[in-house]
This record gives sequence, structure tokens and C-alpha cells, in this order.
Amino acid sequence: MANLAIYNLIVYNLLQINLRNVVIFHCWQLPVLFPLAQLFSRNLIFSQFISLNQSNESLANFSKDYLDSELTKLGVFLDLSCEQSPFITNQSSRAQLYTHRYHWLLYDEAGNMNRFMELFERANLSINADVNYVQRQPVESFDPGSLFILYDVYNKGSQLGGQLNITIDLNIYCNQTECELVQYLSELHKRSRLQQRTDLSGITFRQVALVTIIPLSSGEEKLLAFLNSEEDYHLDWTSRVGYRQNVHLQELLRFNVRYIWRNQWSLGETKGGALGEVTSANADLSTTAFVLSPERLRHVFPTAEVSQFRSICIFRTPHNAGIKAGVFLEPFKLSVWLVFGAVLMFSGVLLWLTFRLEHRWMRHCLQYYVPSLLSSCLISFGAACIQGSHLIPRSTGGRLAFIAVMFTSFLMYNYYTSIVVSSLLGSPVRSNIKTIQQLADSSLDVGFETIPFTRVYLNSSPRSDIRDLVKHKVEGRNPSNIWLSAREGVLRARDQPGFVFVSEASFLYTFIEKYYLPHEICELNEIMFRPESAVYTVIHINSTYKELLKLIQLRMMETGITQKHKFFYTKTKLHCYANNYVINVGMEYAAPLFIALLLSYFASIFILILELAWAHLGRRHLRHFVTGE
Repeated sequence: MANLAIYNLIVYNLLQINLRNVVIFHCWQLPVLFPLAQLFSRNLIFSQFISLNQSNESLANFSKDYLDSELTKLGVFLDLSCEQSPFITNQSSRAQLYTHRYHWLLYDEAGNMNRFMELFERANLSINADVNYVQRQPVESFDPGSLFILYDVYNKGSQLGGQLNITIDLNIYCNQTECELVQYLSELHKRSRLQQRTDLSGITFRQVALVTIIPLSSGEEKLLAFLNSEEDYHLDWTSRVGYRQNVHLQELLRFNVRYIWRNQWSLGETKGGALGEVTSANADLSTTAFVLSPERLRHVFPTAEVSQFRSICIFRTPHNAGIKAGVFLEPFKLSVWLVFGAVLMFSGVLLWLTFRLEHRWMRHCLQYYVPSLLSSCLISFGAACIQGSHLIPRSTGGRLAFIAVMFTSFLMYNYYTSIVVSSLLGSPVRSNIKTIQQLADSSLDVGFETIPFTRVYLNSSPRSDIRDLVKHKVEGRNPSNIWLSAREGVLRARDQPGFVFVSEASFLYTFIEKYYLPHEICELNEIMFRPESAVYTVIHINSTYKELLKLIQLRMMETGITQKHKFFYTKTKLHCYANNYVINVGMEYAAPLFIALLLSYFASIFILILELAWAHLGRRHLRHFVTGE
């Protein structure tokens, strides 16, 4: 009967958490286990029975043989009354099996709490351990059932100075057929397991802190003062944002911190620098956030997004970017220009006919001069340019026709001039270079900020446009003209329109707002150097604190704490207002007008010479005709 009670307790405990896979470590005889196997079969629970009545050598690889599973969660029952149970608990501690992936039900027939504490006081239990210790309580002699008390067992972090925590949970009564909850003996049931374990006082986290601006030999006091300061907030902003985040974590969870100082993000994808301390499990927290990659995700677990990492190219549009005459033709399509020209020619012909009719039938109006067809077309063209005419028809019909030409030209002229003016003066002139490939093919000089990330990206990127950029802008050039500090690059981009500087966006924006005039900010062009990536705070992938830290950091994001630090330490855009800039139309737009005027002068002079030559020949021919020579 006693065995039936514990069997029902095992099944009841598994069904309460909807767990259908269990491993039973026991020292019972096989016939005694038959009722338990029937209960498992009846409730569709897949089970495996492991007898502890064997030597340690036979059980040496029990964790790999029986517990190494791809299941999300696996139930494990261990009878602590067996002689080999200390071996199982010690090996499970070494293999770090007391985590959320395993639901442990530890049963002690004798109910010896002191022995249980001896076994687990130094065990490697974790903050997310799912361990229940079961004690049988005495009942009345006539009662066929049994009364069990369950305890919740965990450790805040034995390797970090945590102590064993045993909390009474609930009381369950089981008989030969079923189990029922008698009462809750604590308030553990009111909140989730993680919510009950948010007090990490007494443990010391190892936190790797990244500082690249000041030497690490300056001492921990100066390094912490730099991370806490609000001066030059753009320097090491990712580390300072993460440090502020972790300060809030420390206040909420009440843990202590021991710092590991580093001056590099990493030396490769996952090794070296601050990231290497996390991937090797030497650090439990990191002040700086990292860009994720498939290789890094094999070693770290992202807890929360902190900000965006944007590498951009900035440059001012050069004023000698070539002649741009298209702006004067863009207001209308070719079909509109052709129709408008045909309308003007037709209007010129109508005006010529009107003048001839008035000269013939109304001689008192035009007695001495009748405009030619060319002059009439010139009058029509003058109307299109809103220049008017010193000759207008005198008849009512002719004047109505001339008014129609002037009105049509007025509408076309106003639409045309508004489009041209808005194109030239409505906003700063932007470059046509929008991609890295166009930048690589252009004649513009390029400079890069001297940071290891950019060098590695240029040398290892598989993108064809990046390889072309390296080939055309980096190889064979003086490194001192290419690799610059952020301040030097920003100032050179300001003073030398057409010079392109590449760096991280938030870092650049700080220097730009410091050294650029408002209208110079509006003239800047931006090209994405690499795809924008989010940066995340990370923790080791096997860390037992990852779910707890993720939960707290998500709560900080919801309450706006993360956004507050992000907006203070980073800049996401530059502000350009309409009253910040004064547009000066350069020669790239004015040159076509002057060239057209010059060509018209040449054409006029050429036609004048032809007319003079023709007149001269006409006079000679007339003189010969008169004299008879």
C-alpha cells in the first residue's frame, strides 16, 4: 500500500506540470514496479526504469546514457534510500543537471532532512533548478493512505557564493487510487518559480566591463567614474548604456559585482576581448552589447535589445559635380513640350494670317507694316515667355486669339517656374550616389575611422561592392590619408565637399552637431556602409540566470528605463530644419543657361553675317544690272 501511494504521487506530480517523460532511479524489485508501470501506461507517460542495485562503474555514464535527451523537459525520480543515490546526486551536480531542463522528484522514505542537506549543501544547484524533495508524514494507523510534504529546493548560485534554499511548499494526501492536495504550506503557489527567486543577495556576479578610451591601468575607481560620467557620452556609449542597465539590475536583484576589465570587444567572432570572457563562461554579465551572428548565437544568449548599430558614409555634395541641365526640362514630359511648341507655331501662323487680313481689309489700322510669318511666330514665343508684344491685332477676333495665347502661356509659365524654383531652392542639393557600388565607381575620396571592426569588415566581407570599394579606394593609397580619427574625418568631410568618411552613426552625429553649422548639416549625404543591426546584451548560452535576467530586462524596456539611457547616450538622426540652410545655385545648374545664351549669340552673329553677305551680294547684283556691266 505504501508503494501504491508513492506511485500515485509520482504520477500526480508529473501530470500537474503536464510532463509525459520520466526516468525512474530505484532500488525496488521488479514485481513491485508493475503497478507503477501500469499507472504510467494508463496516463500515457513514457518511462524508463534504472535500477541502482549495480556498481558505480555500471552507472558511470548514466547522465549521458539516460538523461542526455533533446526533450524540452524530462522528469527524474530518485529514491534517496538507495545506497547508490549519493553517487547519482554527486554525478548530477558535476554534470550540471539541476536546471530547468529536468524536473527532479527526490523521495526519502526515512525523511532524514539532515542527510538531504549533507548531499545537496555543496551541490551545483542553480537559480532555475526544478527540484522537489518529498517527505512521508505519519498518519493514523487505520488510514490506508499516506501524507506527503513537498519542498522546493534551489540555490542562488553555489559557484558564486549562494546557499542552499529549502522552502516548504504543499501537503498532498495519496491513497491506493488517487492523490489530492490537502493545503498549501507557503506562498510559493502564488507566483512563478522565477518570481519567487528574484532575491540574489549574497552572490557575486563576475561582470566584464569594456573601456577603450582610458588605459585599464588607471585603476578601477577611475574606470567606474568614466562609466558613471555624463561627459563625452558618445565615447564607449554601448558599454556605458549596458553599465547603467546592469546598475538597475543590481538594485532590483540585490547581487554584488566583481569587475573584469577589457579594452576590446573581441579578437574574432567569439574569442578574445569582452565577448571572449562571456563565451568562455568567465563572466556572468557584460556591460557592452554585441551584434549577433550565427556563430555567436552558438555560445551566447541574447537577453534584450539595447540599440541599433549603424555604420554610415557621410559627405557633402561637391559643387563641381558636373553640369545638370535636366532640371530645366524635368517639369514637362517630352510630349508636353512638343504639343506646346506646336501650339505656339500654330498661334504664330494664326497671328500672321490675322495681320494680313487686317492689312487688306482694315488699312487704317496697319498702313505701313505687316509682320512676317517669322515675326508672328516670334510674337507667339514672346507671349509664351510672358514678354508681351508691341504689335497686337486691332480686330476683336484677333485680340481674343492673342488673349487666348497669353492666358495659355501664363498657366504654362507659372507651373514651369514653380517646379524649377522648388527643385533648385526647395531643399539642399543631394548627390546621386546612393549605394556603396556607386561610391566605389565614383571619383570621390574615402576615409575610414581607425577602429578594428571596420578593418575586419573590409578584409572579410563577401559583398562584391565592398570588395570593389577596397580595390578602388583603399589599395595602393597612403594609409595616413585613409585611416583617420573620428574628429579628423568629420572635419575633413566638412571642409572638403566630396570627401567621404565612414564610421558608426551615433558617434559621427555627436561630432557633426559639435563642428557643423546648421546649413552644413542639411547638405550631408548618407550611405549605409553595412546593413543596420541591433545590438543585444548577452549572457552565456548555458547560464542558469538567462531567463531571470531576460525577464527583468524586458520589464525595464516596458517601463522606459532602457529607452531613457538609449536616447541619452545615442543619437539616431540629425535634425535639418527649413530655416537652417540657405541654398546657393551653383554653376552646375547655371552653366547650361550661360552656354545656351552664348550659343544663341554665336548663332545670331552667324545669321547676321549671312544676311550681310546676302545683302552685299544683292547690292552688287543690282549695281551690275543698272550699269549694264
